[in-house]
Amino acid sequence: MTTSGLSPATGPADLTAAGVPCVYWLLGGADPGLFAGVASRAEMAAAIRDLPSNHSPRYAPVLQPTLATGIAALTTAVRTWLPCS
Repeated sequence: MTTSGLSPATGPADLTAAGVPCVYWLLGGADPGLFAGVASRAEMAAAIRDLPSNHSPRYAPVLQPTLATGIAALTTAVRTWLPCS
């Protein structure tokens, strides 16, 4: 599992408009094979340029490792921030 320092972005409009604090998870979902051999920012930009966004009818995340990464990340967050009782 990797993390990336992303720039601030707007979250879901239904929450931010109401002033509700939230966390917006950006887990990715592209085939890791698309990034094999990428060694520079320019190559990374070229690799992601044509990937469909989550609102595209062409959006279809790769089941694994997307699901496993999401479960691990969200489980870690829950175990870190929710009280044990």
